[in-house]
Amino acid sequence: MRTLAAPLVVVLVLGAAAPAGALTGREVIDTAQQKNGFSTWHDRVLDTTMESYTTSLERTRDATVTEQTAPRGEHRTFMEFTGPADVTGTLFLHLSPRGEKYQQWVWTPVARKARRLADAQRDENFFGTDLSYRDLELLVRIQQWNDDESTATLEAEETLDGKPCHVVNLVPKSREEFPYSRYRLWFGTADSLLWQVEVYDGDGKLFKRVRMNGYERIQDYATAKESEIANVQYGTHTVFKLRNVRYNSNVPDDVFTVSNVQKGR
Repeated sequence: MRTLAAPLVVVLVLGAAAPAGALTGREVIDTAQQKNGFSTWHDRVLDTTMESYTTSLERTRDATVTEQTAPRGEHRTFMEFTGPADVTGTLFLHLSPRGEKYQQWVWTPVARKARRLADAQRDENFFGTDLSYRDLELLVRIQQWNDDESTATLEAEETLDGKPCHVVNLVPKSREEFPYSRYRLWFGTADSLLWQVEVYDGDGKLFKRVRMNGYERIQDYATAKESEIANVQYGTHTVFKLRNVRYNSNVPDDVFTVSNVQKGR
């Protein structure tokens, strides 16, 4: 009997040491998707205003954005700038296949032809903003990663603007899609809404911080109607304001083709 009792005691002690139902980082992200659908839609169309700041408002730009995404497929973004006059009619296409190098194309009324952006240009500020719309795609894309693509570690709970939050440290296993070393995501413990993302550069230094405000539920998808993106290293920030957001309206695939960009406006 004594030889059986010792292992039983060990099992009971170990069981007590691990709290039942303890969350993991991956479970926090999955719960956020189930409740709020941040990355579960197929396509969306919206209008956005981008306000760029240094010490004061420097520039405002308006655009219509069309996106298409698939959890295990390609994220595509097509943008048409609608103001001010110096960028009106400019078209932008971003194609981000899973596990492959992404492409970016720009058409301007001055050049009258589609130009593919070189690798060196891809991380430049996007039309004067601190975070390109390619990096706003990041907020969707990183929540689609699975265990083969990233490690998700749950850190100590933190309070953000009075809201208790789960903090998930997400480390990609490849930087093919985005050139950043890791991300920290703040999800509200009560609402599972994504309230903040920190982006770290290749040297592990904090590079950008994204804060979400004013969530609205549209067609069962929680949508941040305003996001503020701070470039921590340069002391600038951009505010993205979304309006007229529509999800899953069967956007045709040919919207996201180079030939569509080449046609211009």
